[in-house]
Amino acid sequence: MYEKILVPLDGSALAERAIRHAQEIAHGTKSEILLLQAVNLPMPVVPEAVLIPDAKWLDEARKEAARYLEGIAAPLREAGLRVRTLLDDRPPADAILHVATREEVDLIVMSTHGRGGFSRLLMGSVAESVFRATSRTVMLVKPERPAVAAQHDEEWYLHIP
Repeated sequence: MYEKILVPLDGSALAERAIRHAQEIAHGTKSEILLLQAVNLPMPVVPEAVLIPDAKWLDEARKEAARYLEGIAAPLREAGLRVRTLLDDRPPADAILHVATREEVDLIVMSTHGRGGFSRLLMGSVAESVFRATSRTVMLVKPERPAVAAQHDEEWYLHIP
């Protein structure tokens, strides 16, 4: 059913949560996993500001991203999976959509921050952008909910005067 699974990563533990889901699917379907990281200049703090690309910075960022992806890929390969690593210079959502099309992936497995409301409006959502823009199957891995301390039933009541 799935031949290629794209897993976009940004170096965060949250993004890496998608790996084990892709790994399980790949084990069952003998799929190839494509690990992707977008390497581009950060957005300026002031919208009117223009960042001039620094070739040295971008080259170092690419090398660091390649090392990071190979570090993720190595244990997957040791587990018997086919894995490729890819870098793209586009902004994250554009990179994911471009690679998904170019590589003809069947499934995109990615984490989401789980933000809602005003926070998502301010920060944007790469996952939502990808989900809305592609016709490919997308699996969104939500963040784990923080553990809540157990409370006794008697503390849970509604007091209406």
